[in-house]
Amino acid sequence: MAATASGAERKVLEEEFKWLLREEVHVVLRQLQDILKEASKRFTLPVGTIDGQIKQENFVLGSSTMDQVKGVLTLQGDALCQADVNLKMPRTNQLLHFAFREDKQWKMQQIQDARNHVNQAIYLLTNRDEKYKFHTGSEVLKLMDAVMLQLTRARNRLTTPASLTLPEIASSSLTKMFTPALPGDILVNFYINLNKLCLLVYQLHALQPNSTKNFRPSGSSVMHNPGSMLEYNNQRFEVSHVQKVECVVPWLNDALLFFTVALQLCQQLKDKISVFSSYWNFSPY
Repeated sequence: MAATASGAERKVLEEEFKWLLREEVHVVLRQLQDILKEASKRFTLPVGTIDGQIKQENFVLGSSTMDQVKGVLTLQGDALCQADVNLKMPRTNQLLHFAFREDKQWKMQQIQDARNHVNQAIYLLTNRDEKYKFHTGSEVLKLMDAVMLQLTRARNRLTTPASLTLPEIASSSLTKMFTPALPGDILVNFYINLNKLCLLVYQLHALQPNSTKNFRPSGSSVMHNPGSMLEYNNQRFEVSHVQKVECVVPWLNDALLFFTVALQLCQQLKDKISVFSSYWNFSPY
């Protein structure tokens, strides 16, 4: 009797698993495609001009350092096409104004990379259309792992800015994009953090050759604190002040939400497959 019951149970599980592979997997794949297409749209902003160029968006920089840094950033897709910044020097209260030259744009590589990963995830899903037959659970798991890898990479590009050394920031082509030219004791860096577009402004002072300070150049970091040191063009500097200002980009927030929902859907499907795999390694076809 036990053997018969076990056989009947196995038959039911086999039929449920066949249905899962035949029907429910494709339902989830369609849902994932819909979600990721919406995410992809967020990275492709509406065309707003007669000549078909991507619409520009202006963002006002907010400061938590007593308005020492103010400005407006203009984003066009994955390119920062204008940065108009006012900086009040903390010691002298001197007001500096600098902006991108008209012929310059700064590519936001994080946005471009995140979009590419989303599109790669969509490509993986569209390769398994309604006519495709999944034969094993491991085949579904492999697809979900590949999609989740792309989505995780996309999310990480937005949530994990690149760590840079101060000399890397100083030698970046970004420093040559402004008019008037940035003073030699000012460094700037732009990056994405979650749903925010961030600007860091470093003010330096030169260390004298006879300085008694123990010179220790700083390593890589997203943000360097006051007291950090660097050597550039045979001159040693120390960071005296750091100002960070940022502005929220709403469509980046939407994209991150879509990533989270899609990753949850992938994991739920993996969990269902794993329930059957815990009984047996079954290939129904």
